Amino acid sequence: MGNGQDRNRRRWLSGVFNQMAEMASTLGEQPFFLAIQRSLTLVLPLVMVGSVALMVRDFPSCSVQTGLNGLFGVHWRTLCDNLIRGSFGIASLAVLCSFGYSLAALNNQRFPARHVSAGMSATIVLSCFFIITAPSDAVSLQDLMSLDRGLLGALLVATVSGQMFMWMARSPVFRLPLSAAGQDPVVHDVLTAMPAGMIVMFLFGLARVGLDVSGAANLNAVAQGVLVGLFQGDGDGLTQGLAYTGLSQVFWFFGAHGPVILYPVEQFLLVPAALDNMGAAAQGLVPPFVVTKPFLDAFARIGGSGSTLCLIAAVLIRGRDGGTRKLCLFALAPALCNVNEPILFGIPLVFNPIYAVAFLAAPLVQTLCAYAATVLDLVPRTIAATPWTAPPFLSGYVTTGSMAGVAMQAFNLVLGTLVYLPFVALADRVHERGYREALGLLARTACGGDMGLRGCKCLDRPGTEGRLAKALAEDLLDALDKDSQLFLEYQPQLGGEGLRVVGVEALLRWRHPVHGLIPPPVTVALAEDAGVIDRLGLWVLKEACAQRSAWSVQAGEGIVMSVNMSPRQFQDAQLAQKVESALAANGLGPGVLELEITESVALLPDARTLATLRRLRESGVRVAIDDFGMGHASLRYLREFPVDVIKLDRSLTMDSPNGLNGHIIASIVNLSAKMGYTLVVEGVESQEQYQRFRAMGCTMFQGFYFSRPLSGEKCLEFILAQDKATAHTA
Repeated sequence: MGNGQDRNRRRWLSGVFNQMAEMASTLGEQPFFLAIQRSLTLVLPLVMVGSVALMVRDFPSCSVQTGLNGLFGVHWRTLCDNLIRGSFGIASLAVLCSFGYSLAALNNQRFPARHVSAGMSATIVLSCFFIITAPSDAVSLQDLMSLDRGLLGALLVATVSGQMFMWMARSPVFRLPLSAAGQDPVVHDVLTAMPAGMIVMFLFGLARVGLDVSGAANLNAVAQGVLVGLFQGDGDGLTQGLAYTGLSQVFWFFGAHGPVILYPVEQFLLVPAALDNMGAAAQGLVPPFVVTKPFLDAFARIGGSGSTLCLIAAVLIRGRDGGTRKLCLFALAPALCNVNEPILFGIPLVFNPIYAVAFLAAPLVQTLCAYAATVLDLVPRTIAATPWTAPPFLSGYVTTGSMAGVAMQAFNLVLGTLVYLPFVALADRVHERGYREALGLLARTACGGDMGLRGCKCLDRPGTEGRLAKALAEDLLDALDKDSQLFLEYQPQLGGEGLRVVGVEALLRWRHPVHGLIPPPVTVALAEDAGVIDRLGLWVLKEACAQRSAWSVQAGEGIVMSVNMSPRQFQDAQLAQKVESALAANGLGPGVLELEITESVALLPDARTLATLRRLRESGVRVAIDDFGMGHASLRYLREFPVDVIKLDRSLTMDSPNGLNGHIIASIVNLSAKMGYTLVVEGVESQEQYQRFRAMGCTMFQGFYFSRPLSGEKCLEFILAQDKATAHTA
């Protein structure tokens, strides 16, 4: 009974998890959220540089700072200040422009008929930001551009102005009816959308006038006054601490630096409580307050706001996405000094619906637990402040003067990690869903014949599909260098009355460390796009020859190894020599190797390809036509190319209306017999298919009915078992 209840509970939890993943995936795929996350990711180099500079400048060790002064004088601090000003200091503007660009690019993918210049969108958004927010003094202007004080306003302005501009720029009412003929496309895009951009800028100008008249031009000052008022009532320290922590996280989620926005609240509530505690401890009295600024810094901001050190731990424990794990490893050092921007903007957490609950819940739960432990006298009350960059455990000891503070931090680290763990799994599931969809599109693209503008099948694709293709292409280059993820499987080909194994087809496999098995057509298309198909093809050839050589003693000399060749490999003038070298290196005769060519080779039968094929065939290497049908290209093979084997197109193995496929197969069987070709039927998956083809006169077969693709060891076992069964039958 208990087992049944456990299964039902797991099934229910799995269903809830899948629904959450679907909702998060749907929400995350909306252009607005995608544009936000991409804009935050695009400024990640600035965030990384600023974080490292900030960590070095404020490193919580006097000896380190003294050592740097001795080595570099004051110049190292000047360098850090310049890097911070050039990164964090302008990050809001960078996010603003990136958002405008990304929003236009995403909408162009969805509505290609109404293309809007992405560069113009970024320009309009930037202009609207300064129109409605720019103050008269330079100091306030620097605050608006900075990451900590200006990001929320930048995102709000970018959202409103970007959406308005996109809507107007796509509406025929606000577009200039210009013909693109004879014009630079960029000029055309700018001119057609110019009325929309001008109208949006004028509207923001009117809005700024309204703010000036109402006295609300300094929105930050107004907002801070309202926030302080919320905390001026009576209340216990726990309620106010939770409200402060929760509100800080909400601001962070929407892109604003929560502690900076709540700085007046911090000065009004948390700092005075900390000072009272320090004064009481100096007089030997019991500190009166539990919730203070050092209390929250030590127990609810472990790694920075959102307790992001716990998220890093959760990703390293359970995360399957290699890119996110590498980011977390890079961000670990800054997070130990409570610099959490690399994680906030790298994953990102801002405007990320997947992590919203955990990002809010982790510090709240940690605050509750630390408060309870303090009230129960398990942990002393905070009596000292530490530099904000003080790492965990050190800050726990200094603020409480006890190892109990260290133990509390360790407990909260584990607790926060447990809060984040299920959401890491949810993020992986959402990413995997998007990956599977994109990979499915890539597989269809790879199997098709369409090329992009640069002559690439996959790398020219737009959107998520194209980004995945580029990432996989880079990973494929690494796989070729490391020779650890690529491998071959072998599918037997059976023939004769006893169905002996007379050949095997070598099939390329790529087991990606994150995404698992990549469809072979995608692997080949990426290799062609990246210009490494010769390397990949030569690797396959050498591996197949080495495996065939390893079988020689037990399997004999009668089994032919079939290797697929990409059309682009035939453009290599040294292909014939490479094939001959691979055979010689493994002590094989040319008669055990069969090269499969595809239809695209026949469509472009240049002299080099024909010469290479003739040389190989004259040396004894067999040539096979893959996916042979009765079309013009297939028949052209027979006229143009030296051929030994015909492999029947899989589409012909299926039943067809009026038995048309059967008539075609009968014609091919008759043609093969007359011209002396060996005919192989691929894709045989049932006994009914096998019997039907036997009745038509076919004698060689390949397909799941006989065997799935096998490893080299398993394939040899199959060959020997089939030989034994055939001998026994005879």
